[in-house]
Amino acid sequence: MRLILPTLRGKMGDWFYYVTLLSFKEIAKRVSLTDEIHKDKGLSKMIQRKVSKRTKDIVEYLNTQDQRFFNSLILGIYGGKPQWQEIDIVENIDDFSEKELDYLNRSFGVLSLSGEEKIFAIDGQHRSKAIKDCLEKSNKLENEEVSVIFVAHNTTEEGVIRTRRLFSTLNRYAKPVSLSEIIALDEEDNCAIITRNIVEYFDLLKGKILFNQNRSISPNNKTAFTNIIVLYDIVKLLLTNSPIFGVRVSGENKNVFIKKRTSDDIIKQKQDFVQEIFVDLFIKISVLKDFTKTGVIDRTDKNSSLLFKPIGQNILFSVLKISMENGLKENAIEFFNTNDFSLTNDIWNKIFIDTETGTIKTDKYLQKYTTQLMLKKLGIVVKQTDKDKKVHENFGIDINEI
Repeated sequence: MRLILPTLRGKMGDWFYYVTLLSFKEIAKRVSLTDEIHKDKGLSKMIQRKVSKRTKDIVEYLNTQDQRFFNSLILGIYGGKPQWQEIDIVENIDDFSEKELDYLNRSFGVLSLSGEEKIFAIDGQHRSKAIKDCLEKSNKLENEEVSVIFVAHNTTEEGVIRTRRLFSTLNRYAKPVSLSEIIALDEEDNCAIITRNIVEYFDLLKGKILFNQNRSISPNNKTAFTNIIVLYDIVKLLLTNSPIFGVRVSGENKNVFIKKRTSDDIIKQKQDFVQEIFVDLFIKISVLKDFTKTGVIDRTDKNSSLLFKPIGQNILFSVLKISMENGLKENAIEFFNTNDFSLTNDIWNKIFIDTETGTIKTDKYLQKYTTQLMLKKLGIVVKQTDKDKKVHENFGIDINEI
């Protein structure tokens, strides 16, 4: 398992890195996907599932393109006994100045791996997985080589954060980063950091957050309260000044808060604020309180509350945030506690059910309309556009009926 690699050593910013070559065989044998930078493995698996779905085209490229070529893989390495040994240049020594010799001796060397190291892809997950997939079917490419850049990964909390930041930075500038990747990895987006912390450390929602790549939740899922993208939306809604259906609200500047990490103390303060709201809701809204006791919800049952669907959660927290801005937080909570917010309620059935297909309509304008209805019921009047007024006129729902 011991491996000797000709290597260049370099430094950029505060990263030391080692540039070398690895054969496809060694990559398939030694490199894993990103699985060591989260306490909660659901976050890592979310990244791995996405990688697995996107490697088919790369495998085909490797197997069919004679002029195949990859740019460098960036690999995190920890554990084992990696050793770096400089190579002294002694021949033709007179051809170089003392400064040039010092630079060359510091830069050229040999990296020795014992085989006990843990190596994972920081940038190049899809390529690494494609190489593995290729060699599972045939060993014809096992001796091909690709350049790799090793960076040291420390398994302390600071080291994990440092590696996550490198991961998201590299992917951010290499290609558009999906929202699920931002949530799982970004160390600059405070809402993503708080979302991850809630998933990993908040007992009330522990094990009740679904990991997927979009905002939907399968009707057959009986154990998750929401999914991680909707949770991120909720965190951002509660903490930032991002307008809610056109209504201006207070909060952190959204454009700054999701792009520049604040202090750990402020992050903790904001996280505590969000968690306190969740605790309040799960204590005071009976259907949520029941869920904490049973841990089960039947989303296929029309009697089940829309608070267990992304559309209902978006409305709940929209109404709640605007109500908080108007000093009516408790009124809003009591409304959701006493209102039959299910599809057996004639009002919500009329708004959200497509009479032809029997499916739920999730259009944003319907969510906005419902939010405005509820706010009006609570005595909060918000400005309506001409389109809003038309929607209200078409439905003709009297708030006294709610």
